[in-house]
This record gives sequence, C-alpha cells and structure tokens, in this order.
Amino acid sequence: MLALAAVAVAALCKAADEPASAARTAGQAAEHAAAERPVVALLLPLNEPDFAPPARAVLAGCKEALALVDGDPLIELVSTNASPDQSMAGYKVASERGASIVVGPMTRSGVTALAESRKIPTLTIALNTPERPMAMPENLYTFSLSVDAEARQVARFAWDDNLQDAVVVQSSSALSKRAGRAFANEWSLLGGKVSDVMEFSTQADLTRIHDRLSISEADVVFLAANAEGARTVRPYLNNQIPVFATSQINSGRVDALKNLDLNGIRFVEMPWLAQPDNLTAMIFPRPDELAPELQRFYALGIDACRIANEFLHRRLDIHLEGVTGTLTRRPTGYVRREAIQAIFRDGAGVAIVPRTR
Repeated sequence: MLALAAVAVAALCKAADEPASAARTAGQAAEHAAAERPVVALLLPLNEPDFAPPARAVLAGCKEALALVDGDPLIELVSTNASPDQSMAGYKVASERGASIVVGPMTRSGVTALAESRKIPTLTIALNTPERPMAMPENLYTFSLSVDAEARQVARFAWDDNLQDAVVVQSSSALSKRAGRAFANEWSLLGGKVSDVMEFSTQADLTRIHDRLSISEADVVFLAANAEGARTVRPYLNNQIPVFATSQINSGRVDALKNLDLNGIRFVEMPWLAQPDNLTAMIFPRPDELAPELQRFYALGIDACRIANEFLHRRLDIHLEGVTGTLTRRPTGYVRREAIQAIFRDGAGVAIVPRTR
C-alpha cells in the first residue's frame, strides 16, 4: 500500500506543473505498477464476535510479514462470519477479484466446506484443518495451530525418550479429547502401549485418577487439558511419572505461584512464546498489548503470510524456520509445523535447549 501511495502523490505533484498528458502518463504508470503487484486475499471471520479478536491478530501478523518481503504485495481483506456458506461466498469473491493467493478460511467448518467443494481456482492456504480426514484438492494447503498435530509430535518426543507405557489424562472438553485421541493413535503407531485413558470433570474423577495412577506401571502421562485444568489435576498425578502435554496447557502468563504445580511438565510450544530470543522471532515487532492467547494468532499470521510469499514465488517445497515452529510442505497438501520442546520452570514455559555434543 505504501509504494502505491507514493506513486500517486508524485503523479499529483508533477501534474500541477506539467501538461495533462504527463499526468495521464503518471496515472497509467501507477495503474500498471498496481497491476504488477501480487494480491494476497485474507479471508477472515472478522464479522463474528467470537472469532474477530483472533482474526484481527492474524491480520496484524500478516501485515508485518508482508511488509518485509520483495514484490510489495497488496493485501485485500475479505470479511465473513463463521458460517461455511459465508466462507465459501468470501472465497468466491476473493478468487473473482483476481487474488494471487488466498489465506483462509480460519474455521474448521469453512475449511471443510472449501475442501469438499473440490473447486480451488486460486492457490490457497487454509488456516485450520478439516473436521475429518480427507485428501486436499489441488491448490489447497492447510497450515494451522492444530492440537492434533501437536499431540502427535508430543508422542514422538516421548517415544524418543524410550518411554513405552502411556496413560492419557484428559479434561472433558472436545479439544482435550481430540488431543488425547491423537496422542493415543500416534503412540500406538509408534509401538507404544496406552494402558489407560482417564477423564476428569469432578472431584470424584480426580480422586479416581490419583488412586489408579498410584498403582500404575505406566512410564509416561499425556495430559490433555488447558492451563486451568492442568493446574487442577496436576497434584493428583503420580509425581514419579513424567508428564507431557501440548501447548494447550500454557496460558502464556508467567506466574510462579499460580503455575507452581505445572513445573516440570514438558510440552511443545511455538518459539514466539517459549523462545523470545529466537532469531526469526526477533525480526518482528512484539505487540505487548495483545493477550498471550492472541499472540498465538499473531504468530500464525506472520508464518501464514511468509508461506504465502514463498508460494507466490512458486517456491512450493518450503522449509522455513518460523515463529510458530519449523515449517515444511508435505505432499498430502498441508504445511507441517514442528514446534519446539519446552518445559515449565518457575511458573513459565521456556524452551528446552538441546545439549551440544
């Protein structure tokens, strides 16, 4: 936007002293310059109150990413609500306006509708995963903060530590159950044993978990819960068994007292939150006014539009060190995000620095 504005202002100043033909020439040059610039259409649920704050954070992150790339891409914003029909209508608008690439939709239902349509005329990076496994049509890629993918990554990390017998402890939320299933499935594929799955929502559940874990022979606990749930259940877990989790347990708020019971839990996290001195993270401004939960979406916006820029230049076989993790395109139509390993120390989630040999 800044480059186009500069051309327009220069043309107006020159037109005051030169013939009208010169002004027309300058105007045509400005139009040509705009036509040469790639257009990144952002398809975001800004019209949905519950989704608007994270959508605005994605927008802010995307702007910061594109401000640093070559080609001076334009951003075209297409606002929708959270319904699949609106997502599809917005996608049609973005494509018909000649977008070079579309970033969005952001909801699972919107991504599902788009994938099921099988009609993807414009290169697209969806910011979520479909509601069920499916092959991605041509031109559609997914990139997200999927808890399922994080749970599978946690399983691989724990397996690499030579752990074999897992217990899944999960809250009753749908998201936690998804994480629990994803971990258990990956653990089984790796050759591990899932000896128990326990859910908690009441005090009686917590007592039952304590009693069963006190006699369990498991050597790892996968905890699927948000920060509040994790703080509630942690005192009831066997302290002799290592606990692993996804970034779901990290609120991003440092509190040595409140998070005391979380100390020692290992989890996966984006560098943006667990490793602020990460070289890539240090490139971008950190909007301190954003709540920690929205910082995640800001980081998602940064990496989504960095990927979009790679795709615009037809560099599809990407391997980027992103602010959300290491990013690689998979042949199945999604961008894999490998988060970093982290641990709670003194009430804060911090990166685990690999040992040098």
